[in-house]
Amino acid sequence: MTSPGIGDLAGRPVAPRMADPAEAPSREASEAPGGFERLRELLLGGERRELADARARIAELERAQRDLPARLPDAAVEALRNEQGNPRVAAALSEPVAQALGAAVQKHRQSLVDALFPILGPMIRKSIAEALRSLVANLNGAIESSFTARGLKWRFEAWRGGVPYAEVVLKHRLAYGIDHVFLIERASGLVLHHASAPGLPPLDADAIAGMLTALGDFVDDSVGGDVGGALESAQVGADLVWVEHGPRANLACFVHGVPPAQLRTLMEQRLEEIHAHLLALPPDAPLQSLGEDALVRGLLAPAALLRDTEEATAPSSARKPSRVPLLVIGALALALLGGLAWSRWRWDARIDALRARLAAHPGFVLTGIEARAWRALTVHGLLDPDAEPLDAVLAGADLGAVVPTLDASGYVSTDDAVIARRAARLLAPPGSVTLAVQGRVLRLSGTAPQAWIDAAQARAPWVAGVARVESSLSAAAAGAGDDAAVAQRQARLELERVLAELQARHVAFVQGVDPADGADAVVDDLAASLRRVTALAPAAKVEVGIRAYGSNDESGGSETNARVRAQRAQWLEHALAARGITGVSVADSAQPADAPNRRGAELRATVREAGP
Repeated sequence: MTSPGIGDLAGRPVAPRMADPAEAPSREASEAPGGFERLRELLLGGERRELADARARIAELERAQRDLPARLPDAAVEALRNEQGNPRVAAALSEPVAQALGAAVQKHRQSLVDALFPILGPMIRKSIAEALRSLVANLNGAIESSFTARGLKWRFEAWRGGVPYAEVVLKHRLAYGIDHVFLIERASGLVLHHASAPGLPPLDADAIAGMLTALGDFVDDSVGGDVGGALESAQVGADLVWVEHGPRANLACFVHGVPPAQLRTLMEQRLEEIHAHLLALPPDAPLQSLGEDALVRGLLAPAALLRDTEEATAPSSARKPSRVPLLVIGALALALLGGLAWSRWRWDARIDALRARLAAHPGFVLTGIEARAWRALTVHGLLDPDAEPLDAVLAGADLGAVVPTLDASGYVSTDDAVIARRAARLLAPPGSVTLAVQGRVLRLSGTAPQAWIDAAQARAPWVAGVARVESSLSAAAAGAGDDAAVAQRQARLELERVLAELQARHVAFVQGVDPADGADAVVDDLAASLRRVTALAPAAKVEVGIRAYGSNDESGGSETNARVRAQRAQWLEHALAARGITGVSVADSAQPADAPNRRGAELRATVREAGP
């Protein structure tokens, strides 16, 4: 049977092909996904395209956000260049820049000192050169007038007053005057009193006080050091500034010309009288009230200072030459002997104080001290390994440039404080347990897991130095994972103790990278502590990073000190590597924030949680 209208390409009728029942499901399966996709495109095509566009925009924003730190400096420079001269930019930047400068002065004062030193040095040298040229010109004038009537008069005045002719010449040729007097609070730099000579233009007293305070801090930080140096004089324009320092206030005088030395003595006396007057004021009286005090105004009036200085420098009466040179030589000899005696007394006093502190240090028995005054010092004794390190005691001896060395042998101490540290190290109590030792009796109190209590009661009597154990421990409620948590906590406590001892140790150096006596013993202790840290870190589930730092005192320039710090840190890293300790990083030139002002090298640790 044929169907009409159906034929082959030639037009011949052909029999219709019957559909295979097995092929129908296959064709439906192949056509169904395509139809579903077309239906989904018709229904959701717009939303899908919008979602794709949104994802592209989010990806672009995330990429721009990641690139923002790299593009921000160039963008800021471009914005400032385009807005140059705009007052709004200056107004917007003034407050943050001022705050940044203030923070930099507080935190990086030494860097500012290093930056200002090349600027202030030439200025000071130029001022000194100008002063010397003026002095030479005045002396030339004095020599030219030596045999004139005025010169003969000055010679007669010098002979009558018993003073050198040159001093009289300087007195007359180099006239001086006091232009301004400032009384400045030492702690804050605020102006307490200001007086000026008549006829002078007004000054910004607060700005000048701030300038003097900043210069004083600069001098103290850069060249003062441990000897207590302070700004005593400076050249400001045509005026010479003399500064006298007191416990609570400083006195500054702006002087033109060449003042006599008696003026400084008078300034010292005036400042002492003002401090004596402060003692009579009520404790809560503000220092700012001194500006209205009649006594202070009278003492610091420029005219009064000039008058009293002239009276002090005026010759009292004509006198014959005396045995002044002999007396001066005798006084110098006595001063030299007195200085030597005083220096020796200071050394002995500090050694006695150090001996007392060492004798009172738990876990240390002092057997002797070998010392050469202000040259070297070695401490001999017995030291319990569980005792507090002696670094802080030796560093606090205040022996100037002398670096004390320790020659100690081990022993077992029965001091209560040492027994407590030993018990804490061996028992590793959790934070809920209180451990105390009194009269060699170990007392345990608090709550802890039963497993730790059983172990502590078994081990506590065997702690060296413990005569008896008293326990009031109670078992804490047990939970899943308690034993592992207790072990981790104990490991962390022990790790904290070992790291504290590690960072308290200090390798001393004499000069450059020349280690002091006893440095090898300190490095051995550091290596042992690092091995203990390596063993405890997995149990505590933390990762510990060790970094070697060098330290130095304030002697030497900043570049030299940075190079020496890096060399000392490398020396310590090599010494540890020779003992099998690897993985210690080296700080090239930096020093830790808590670095002491001494020549040495030390280790610092960083602890972070271990990854899963």
